[in-house]
Parts: sequence; structure tokens; C-alpha cells
Amino acid sequence: MKKKPPIVFIIVSVFAVAAIIIISAYRASESYRKAKAAIQWDCSVTCTEKSTSAKYVITYSNVKVSSKTGTLTIQNRNDFEIVVHLLCEGEQEIVSGNISAGGCYSFANVTDKEYTVGIHADVDAATNIKVIVYDGKDTELFTN
Repeated sequence: MKKKPPIVFIIVSVFAVAAIIIISAYRASESYRKAKAAIQWDCSVTCTEKSTSAKYVITYSNVKVSSKTGTLTIQNRNDFEIVVHLLCEGEQEIVSGNISAGGCYSFANVTDKEYTVGIHADVDAATNIKVIVYDGKDTELFTN
């Protein structure tokens, strides 16, 4: 005759599986990604004026960023495309490609310099442009 597993063992196993599922879901979440990022900056801006075919408008954040890892990753938290400009005094400006809505872009070889983040988007004046900058490469897409 087979012994039935003790009820305590079954209960502990169910709780262990539930804990593993909860921990896995948390580790996949945006809040976990933000918590594990060594350094992050909110470089969100309000568009100063609308770009036209004759005028390309870049709005600069008042936040200075620098990297200890050598890579800065920009996370576009908008539902529209942006272009990011990194400005360092005495250096040529570094420009990203187009960063799609919710997408990321990583700038490499940016160690030991302090940058000002500028953001361009084809949006109306006074539109909030939301961007987070991470020190390191973190290119998972942003989801609401």
C-alpha cells in the first residue's frame, strides 16, 4: 500500500510554487528594472516650441548625466518617436537615431564625462516628453 504524502508537504509545495511565480512576475516588472538600475535619471522635459521644416527644436533637460559603465541607455516613455542629443562642454554633440515609442537606445563609450540631455520630438509646444536615462545597457522596451 502506498503512503499518501502528508498534507503539510502538499501545502508547502503549493506555497513554494506560488512564491516562485510571484518572484518571477516581479523580476519581469518595470518596478524591478528601475530598482536594479545602478543609476537612473529622469530627464523628462516640456517641449519649448514646435519644430518646423525650417527649425529643428531640441529641448535640454536641466539634469546632468554621467556613466561609470561606459554606456548610457535612453528609455523613451512616450507614445511618439524622439531623438536624443548628449551635449558635453568642449565636445561634439552625440545624437541618437530615432527612438521609437516605448523603445530604448544605448550610447557607448561615454565614460568620465558629464552630459546634458537634449530631446527632440515632432510634437506641439508644451507637450511633456518623458525619458529615463540608465547607466548601463538596459534595452528592454517600456510598457505602461
